[in-house]
Amino acid sequence: MAHNTPSTSIPAQTMQLGSYQAAVDSKLQEFNDKYFTAGFWQKQADLWVQDADAQQSLRSFMGWLRVAETMLPRVGEIQDFAREVKAAGFRHVVVMGMGGSTMTPIVFKQAFEQSADGLPLSVLDTTNPGSVREIEDAVPLAETLFVVASKSGTTAEPLAFGDYFYARLKELKGDKAGENFVAITDPGSKFVTQATAEGYRRIFLNFTEVGGRFSALSYFGLVPAALYGIDIKTLLERAIGMMQASGSEGDVANNPGLELGVALGVLAQQGRDKLTLVVPAGLSDFGLWLEQLIAESTGKEDKGILPLAGDPLNGPEVYGQDRVFVYVGYESQPDTENRQKVAALQAAGHPIITILLRDALDLGQEFFRWEVATAVASAVLQLNPFDQPNVQAAKTATDQLMKVVVEKGALPQTSSPVLEQDGLAYYTSVAGATPADVLRAFFDQTKAGDYLCIQAYLMETPALNAELDELRALVQQRKHIATASGYGPRFLHSTGQYHKGGPDTGLFLQITTDHAQDLALPGRPYTFGTFQNAQAAGDLQALHDYHRRTLRVHLGTTGEEAGVTKLLQALRTALTAE
Repeated sequence: MAHNTPSTSIPAQTMQLGSYQAAVDSKLQEFNDKYFTAGFWQKQADLWVQDADAQQSLRSFMGWLRVAETMLPRVGEIQDFAREVKAAGFRHVVVMGMGGSTMTPIVFKQAFEQSADGLPLSVLDTTNPGSVREIEDAVPLAETLFVVASKSGTTAEPLAFGDYFYARLKELKGDKAGENFVAITDPGSKFVTQATAEGYRRIFLNFTEVGGRFSALSYFGLVPAALYGIDIKTLLERAIGMMQASGSEGDVANNPGLELGVALGVLAQQGRDKLTLVVPAGLSDFGLWLEQLIAESTGKEDKGILPLAGDPLNGPEVYGQDRVFVYVGYESQPDTENRQKVAALQAAGHPIITILLRDALDLGQEFFRWEVATAVASAVLQLNPFDQPNVQAAKTATDQLMKVVVEKGALPQTSSPVLEQDGLAYYTSVAGATPADVLRAFFDQTKAGDYLCIQAYLMETPALNAELDELRALVQQRKHIATASGYGPRFLHSTGQYHKGGPDTGLFLQITTDHAQDLALPGRPYTFGTFQNAQAAGDLQALHDYHRRTLRVHLGTTGEEAGVTKLLQALRTALTAE
């Protein structure tokens, strides 16, 4: 059989899999013997699942396979729009959405310097009132273009963001408020009707057969990228090079997406189910994108691969046998400290995968490499990578709480704390006389192969990030388990699926607060703060329904950084006393 050679050179991925190499080679041989690559591109759904309805659903979400080719002829249209926006006098862009609609712009903003042709870019993907106000205060409202991104057109958060800023612009520009707004959504969504009625400057219609977490190379990723001044043509051309390397034009000798996906799937089956991403500082937000892609695609039916972004990188002594380490960096950057630590982990027998990029424009190909690998790993695990059956649980619980808010004006009190001290309230199924006692009892439930997930329904700040990193490091060092951390409600649209649908290996630390500086939501009888607290309560209810181990710490009016400082002090006492 003839093998095609891709037209674009692809930076290599290297794998040092040690004792797992034979099992990975065996599975690769099995997949090649059944012509997996050819079947993959023909959307042969029985490669993943055997149920006829699931197969039909799966086939209907594989439009991402060729979306880079579809978008290439549209580059001119997108670039013309970016030039039009700049010529109209806009000075800033705010992308507003959740999950797959905003992860790609977040990665682009960090990985690329803003070009002279581009506009400054901000991303809003939290209902935290402080974060909404921070954006409002930081941008020139009348000269800011707001991109409201919602695939379904029904996602509550981006619609709330759009309504809030549309009301603000109406105060400034009256009937011309719509000139400051752009919609990216699927054809036929209710949002198209609203955006048309409100006079949006432009509506970009995406593709129904491309799911949110596979949408990086569609309008959702490319419109913000072009507005920021990124060369989206080269980005897409490199993605097409990876498509060809992955078999889009026929059989290939070494399919990087297939090899990576088979390795991750086999390692997960053998207990190495914590994909620990190691990156240089300029690529740390790539982990946010990867978290959603992998966790939401594979975390179901009590199986899955848990991607870990920002887990502190340490010596081999703190890691169990549940890790695979993936280093993604740049050929031209030594990143010496990270690479030395990774080398020590390899020497200790941990499987290591390394991918080196030439420059940030290689992110186009990396999005595609990882999309293929995630779909392939799902085939190894016999899962449908394109559904998210457990995400709805938290949304439904939140919706029910919001109905109570509309009727009664406040969230219901559903439970009592096991302890209140120093302004903090602790809600959990274990007991203790002091905060340290409660925390010790909670973490005494830890088993090998578990992970801690910190769910912060707080306003993200550099100081708070540093405190949460310290909390993760403390648990990792004392308990030798993996740690994940996410801000709510962002993680609900990414790793939230894995938390309920994946294996029961998580300990969930939810941190909530009262919102002293709240913001009203136009046309709604509740505030952003109430909305965020309802999302926290809804997710906690969903975790309880799946019998997960949870601890909620409510900071009340203590203040976010001061409250987390107190929590850290109690945790240090709890885990040092062991």
